[in-house]
Amino acid sequence: MDRFAQFLRRQVDIDLELLRRAREDAETGNGHACLITPIRGFRECELKARLLAAHHRCGTGGGPCDTLGESYPPEDERGCPTRALLGLPYADRPGYASRWRP
Repeated sequence: MDRFAQFLRRQVDIDLELLRRAREDAETGNGHACLITPIRGFRECELKARLLAAHHRCGTGGGPCDTLGESYPPEDERGCPTRALLGLPYADRPGYASRWRP
């Protein structure tokens, strides 16, 4: 598995953990104001995970973007524009490489 995909999966896992904590806090009345509801956050994480799974082979010659001619060369860890865009919300997190920007 390439470093970019690992990074993206880890960020979704971190988001899920933060959402679980926010939901627990809200259920116990200890919550702070949150910009999004935990349910919406969980749905967004599911969306990101599904898109990442659908595009996991892009850039290897066997992904949907390869068929369309929209993938990056194999040495480019992003794989395709879809994966690059999935990483954009995490550009401020440790481990994000500037070369991964779309």
